[in-house]
Amino acid sequence: MNTSEFYDALPLKACDTCGETMEELADCYSNTCPKCKGLTFYPLSPVTPATPPSDADPA
Repeated sequence: MNTSEFYDALPLKACDTCGETMEELADCYSNTCPKCKGLTFYPLSPVTPATPPSDADPA
Protein backbone atom coordinates (compact mmCIF):
# COMPACT_ATOMS: atom_id res chain seq x y z
CA MET A 1 0.00 0.00 0.00
CA ASN A 2 1.47 3.37 -0.97
CA THR A 3 1.06 6.59 0.99
CA SER A 4 -1.79 8.05 -1.06
CA GLU A 5 -3.80 4.81 -0.75
CA PHE A 6 -3.32 4.93 3.02
CA TYR A 7 -4.66 8.49 3.33
CA ASP A 8 -7.53 7.81 0.90
CA ALA A 9 -8.60 4.84 3.05
CA LEU A 10 -8.87 6.86 6.28
CA PRO A 11 -12.43 7.57 7.44
CA LEU A 12 -13.81 11.09 7.07
CA LYS A 13 -13.53 13.33 10.13
CA ALA A 14 -16.86 13.57 11.96
CA CYS A 15 -18.20 15.75 14.78
CA ASP A 16 -18.22 14.06 18.19
CA THR A 17 -21.55 15.72 19.07
CA CYS A 18 -23.77 15.40 15.97
CA GLY A 19 -21.76 13.03 13.73
CA GLU A 20 -21.77 15.43 10.74
CA THR A 21 -18.77 15.13 8.41
CA MET A 22 -16.23 17.93 8.94
CA GLU A 23 -13.69 19.41 6.53
CA GLU A 24 -10.13 18.37 7.38
CA LEU A 25 -7.89 21.33 8.19
CA ALA A 26 -4.11 21.08 8.39
CA ASP A 27 -3.77 22.81 11.75
CA CYS A 28 -7.13 21.97 13.32
CA TYR A 29 -7.44 19.32 16.00
CA SER A 30 -11.02 20.07 17.03
CA ASN A 31 -13.47 17.17 17.07
CA THR A 32 -16.62 19.30 17.39
CA CYS A 33 -18.13 21.01 14.34
CA PRO A 34 -18.56 24.79 14.28
CA LYS A 35 -22.38 24.45 14.25
CA CYS A 36 -22.34 22.51 17.55
CA LYS A 37 -19.94 25.10 19.00
CA GLY A 38 -22.17 27.95 17.78
CA LEU A 39 -19.49 29.40 15.47
CA THR A 40 -19.60 30.64 11.88
CA PHE A 41 -17.32 28.54 9.65
CA TYR A 42 -16.19 29.60 6.20
CA PRO A 43 -15.10 26.44 4.30
CA LEU A 44 -11.91 26.40 2.27
CA SER A 45 -13.56 24.34 -0.47
CA PRO A 46 -14.71 26.28 -3.52
CA VAL A 47 -18.36 27.26 -3.44
CA THR A 48 -20.28 27.89 -6.63
CA PRO A 49 -21.21 31.58 -6.84
CA ALA A 50 -24.86 32.56 -6.85
CA THR A 51 -26.19 33.49 -10.28
CA PRO A 52 -27.56 37.03 -10.55
CA PRO A 53 -31.26 37.44 -11.31
CA SER A 54 -32.06 37.60 -15.02
CA ASP A 55 -33.81 40.97 -14.64
CA ALA A 56 -30.76 42.64 -13.03
CA ASP A 57 -29.87 46.06 -14.46
CA PRO A 58 -26.33 45.81 -16.01
CA ALA A 59 -25.74 49.56 -15.49
